[in-house]
Amino acid sequence: MRPEPLMTLEEKLNPAWTALICIDYQNDFCAEGGALDRCGFDVKPMAAIAPTLGRCIQGVREAGVPIIFVRNNYVTKENWYLSDVVLSQTRRHLRGLYHEVPLCEPGTWGWEYFGGVRPREGDVEVFKHRFNAFIETDLDLILRARRIRTLIICGVTTNVCVESTTRHAYFKDYYCVVPSDCVAAYGEDLHAMALKNIDFLFGEVATSDRILQALRAPRL
Repeated sequence: MRPEPLMTLEEKLNPAWTALICIDYQNDFCAEGGALDRCGFDVKPMAAIAPTLGRCIQGVREAGVPIIFVRNNYVTKENWYLSDVVLSQTRRHLRGLYHEVPLCEPGTWGWEYFGGVRPREGDVEVFKHRFNAFIETDLDLILRARRIRTLIICGVTTNVCVESTTRHAYFKDYYCVVPSDCVAAYGEDLHAMALKNIDFLFGEVATSDRILQALRAPRL
C-alpha cells in the first residue's frame, strides 16, 4: 500500500529520515582567485552565504541528521572525466573555464573547501564528475543504506548543481527541501528562477531558520 504523502515541513524533516547534502562549496566556485573569479564571474554571492550555510549545517548536525559533502573532481592532468561534449558546451559560455583555467583539480587550493564550511568527523564525502551528484557516484547507495527519505540540499550553484541534483532526487522519490539562504548563483536572476522552478515541481524552498525549526519540532 502506498504511504500517505508527507505535506508539512515538520513531517518531511523528521531527523529519523533526513540528510543534508552540501554541494560544491569549494574555493574554485566561491573564493577570490578561484577559477570562476579568474574567468570573470562574480563570486561574492557564493562567499556571502558562508555564515548562514555554516549555521544551518551546525544546526542540522545538532539535530542528529547525517551530513554529506559533495565535492567536484572535474579537471585532471590526464583528463579522465571531461568528454568532448562537456568541453564543447563549456567553451561556448564559460569564458575559458575548463580550458585555459582548470576547475576543481584534486590536490589544488581551488579544490579545497571554502572558509569554515567543511566536513567534520562522522560526515560523509562524495566525489562527483558531473553537475548532478547522483550520476556515477555512491550518493544514492549511501542514502538508501540509511533509509533516508528527505534531503536538505544546499551549496552552489542554485541553477546548476543544486537544481540538477534536486531534480534527480525528486525523480528517485526523495522529498527535497532547499534552504533559500544557503544556496547561491552567479546572478540573482538565475538564483531566483531556479528556486522558483524547484519549489514549483521538484521540492520545497524555505529559509534555513524555518528548516531548523521544523527539525526541532516535538515528535510523538
